[in-house]
Amino acid sequence: MTPEELPPALRHLREELREAAARDIEIDSRVQQRLRRGRWRRWLIVAVAALVSAGGVAVAQRVFDRKGPDEPGDRIQKGVGPAADPGVVTASATPDPGSGPSWALRVFTNPAGLECVAVGRLLGGAIGTYDAARTFRKLPADVSGACEPVGRSGLLVTISLRGNPEPRTIVYGLAREYGLVRVTIAGKARTLRPGPFGTFIDVRAGLLDRHGATVSTTVGGRTVTRRLG
Repeated sequence: MTPEELPPALRHLREELREAAARDIEIDSRVQQRLRRGRWRRWLIVAVAALVSAGGVAVAQRVFDRKGPDEPGDRIQKGVGPAADPGVVTASATPDPGSGPSWALRVFTNPAGLECVAVGRLLGGAIGTYDAARTFRKLPADVSGACEPVGRSGLLVTISLRGNPEPRTIVYGLAREYGLVRVTIAGKARTLRPGPFGTFIDVRAGLLDRHGATVSTTVGGRTVTRRLG
């Protein structure tokens, strides 16, 4: 039986079913389009978030600490050899009075067998310089330092005045017997407890007057005092 031979009532029902099916197809098509648009929006949001996040990281790296190329090696003076056994003592880390990486010591022996120390800012297990642009540059392994036969003297101490990025006065060294170290500078005294290898660091804000500055500790039951200026 052809559609034209159907009774009028069935032909009407047939048309209604066809129209309903067409509506269902159209609705389904619209739903699929909305779903695709929704997925596109979600991917777009994720992509934008990723870009914003990446941009935020980049800004953070520009605003906060960043690493630059390593410092060039020291110009070794005639008759002075480079470090024979360099080693950064991370446990000697001492916070800066303002901001930026802590200060720490590198302890080593030179070719003459003397104990030596070098000071710098600590970042990622290395010591180096830290400038006004908040850029860290690692010091080379052959950096020179203050050297002395600590086994005989019992106390190695030196002072460093740094003007960049902020003025600092750093007193540091080695105390052979790990006794308390008293640092007096600009009329103000501090007592430090040495760390590994007898390391100690006293970092103070400003470029302080060394006149009358002293460092003392106990060696062999007696007080040993060194003048810094």
